[in-house]
Amino acid sequence: MNNQNLGRGKVLIADDDDDSRMMLSFILQEEGWEVYEACNGKEALEKVIEEKPDLLILDNRMPELSGVEVYQYLQAEGINIAVVLATAYGYLDELASSLGVEHFIHKPYEIPALLKMVESAYVHSRN
Repeated sequence: MNNQNLGRGKVLIADDDDDSRMMLSFILQEEGWEVYEACNGKEALEKVIEEKPDLLILDNRMPELSGVEVYQYLQAEGINIAVVLATAYGYLDELASSLGVEHFIHKPYEIPALLKMVESAYVHSRN
């Protein structure tokens, strides 16, 4: 892991899969992120409003609200946050394009690709 990047920002991992969420949390903490977790779409919205993370890793298929619904709510409310959309389903490219989401990744994650995507989304949001 790359601990020289300590002092990144805050990241919220919104995923109903406990194992996936815990793995991402561990990896991103090792990379220097302050990590928050949400297990469904409703909790994700609450945590975005409470914690004001810099980045949201957003699974699409979740209970309560889907990732698409969470993203659309954030856009409608003018909440500007970097988003990495994730799903295990094959239509991710088209879905991300239709929403205007630039950063997306397929599950299961390839960790180097995920870290590169997270970095890209974070840097892009800072410019």
